[in-house]
Amino acid sequence: MEQEFFDFLQSSSNLQTFNYGNNSKIMVSKVSYNDKVDILYSLRSYSGELFNLDSPFKYSGIYDKENNKLFDLEYNIRCDILNWDYGDERLIDSSQLYEMISDDVNDKIRELVNDSKDEIFDLKDAELGDELTDNDVIHDFMDGYTSSTFEDNYVEYSASKPKDILDYLTNKKDFIEEDARDFILNHQSEILKGLTISREKRKALKRIEDDENHLYHKIKAIRNSVKDKNYVTINLTINKDGIEQTFKYNAASLVSSYNSKLSCYNIEKVSDRDKFEENFGRWSDFEYRDITKITYGKNTIYEDENFKNMDLEEENVPTR
Repeated sequence: MEQEFFDFLQSSSNLQTFNYGNNSKIMVSKVSYNDKVDILYSLRSYSGELFNLDSPFKYSGIYDKENNKLFDLEYNIRCDILNWDYGDERLIDSSQLYEMISDDVNDKIRELVNDSKDEIFDLKDAELGDELTDNDVIHDFMDGYTSSTFEDNYVEYSASKPKDILDYLTNKKDFIEEDARDFILNHQSEILKGLTISREKRKALKRIEDDENHLYHKIKAIRNSVKDKNYVTINLTINKDGIEQTFKYNAASLVSSYNSKLSCYNIEKVSDRDKFEENFGRWSDFEYRDITKITYGKNTIYEDENFKNMDLEEENVPTR
């Protein structure tokens, strides 16, 4: 029945009934939105009688006449007439269309902003008020962004109106260009704020990059030694307040935390938690800076070189 349905779509007829199952039928109506797009409506019946005062025509999809494609199909057309499986790649619903539109328009916005940034926005004199701290970029730094790779981030366009879909399918290029320019014009202050924040984030990232002893470098090295592995627990050695202790620690908790403080409750063994409490106090936690070594099995997967070198220096101090 798929070919019959597409023959109807390509024909001059605006109405056709399709039979399926034992006694079911569906009447499909085409309403022209313009020369390129039709809107589909349908009326279905499981009894064989289409005239039913309680069953009006309902919106059932969009037909792209120019490219002979269907979008946002309702269930009966998809399943009973076309016999397309739910995962068929030809099926594109409204949520996917909105996502496609948003991506295309945002790509155009980024292109226009990058090409005319200095002409549209007064970035040189733009200020945030409060300076960003290193903590404002910790997630970016841990995710691998640098001052040279961090891109501008600002408010984004989001398609949401049915007319967006119809106009996008009618003339994709013109729609994207027009909506992108309108969005920039109507959101200049929000985009400028985003550009300013991005500029300040790059400065903060540069400060961290230039400071080899910045704690974030250690945190990142520790997290990278554990993440994307299949470790359930690892062995942590810490040196806190001059006291050293080694214990098994939950690996996921070490990776998921971005805070400097790490909870002793993720120490696996109760006896080790009791020892931790004895060493450092009942309500104490520890920090990434306290970690000196991480092992998994017999393998050392992280070691603080500064602490290691300090130990070696102490061992080599001559005695009298």
